[in-house]
Amino acid sequence: MDTEFETLLYGQQFKKFYEKMSNLITARYGLNKIEIEILLFLKQDGKDTARDIAETKYFSKAHISHAIEHLTKCGYLTGSPDAQDRRCIHLSLTGEAQPVCEELMKLRQGLMETIYRDITEEEKQVMCRVAGKIARNIDEELAKECKSESS
Repeated sequence: MDTEFETLLYGQQFKKFYEKMSNLITARYGLNKIEIEILLFLKQDGKDTARDIAETKYFSKAHISHAIEHLTKCGYLTGSPDAQDRRCIHLSLTGEAQPVCEELMKLRQGLMETIYRDITEEEKQVMCRVAGKIARNIDEELAKECKSESS
């Protein structure tokens, strides 16, 4: 496999860069990476349950539960039961979370500007389409694996 592509696919280089950029925020607010990702997810994605986070971010349910508990104690999240299914809790960002989220969004924007430097809009679109196909292929294989394990 092509070394540069493999490096991109594994994401270690990006992960290291992202951690370097986010360390200031994690230290300032006493949050960990998963908690930051949950805040960003709730700010951006329009989905609002722990299940949505697990399905999108691939974090373990235990990590999500601990993160939600900590974010709630910090005053950044509230939860309200779903009207039809009381077991389902919809998460909402509080006003106290807004400054943190603004900093995270600026961080994310700077990160994206850096990684997309010298990349044309057309190249970005191609990359997004290819990344979507790769993610779909991986999801399909993981789903097959889950089905064969449950059989």
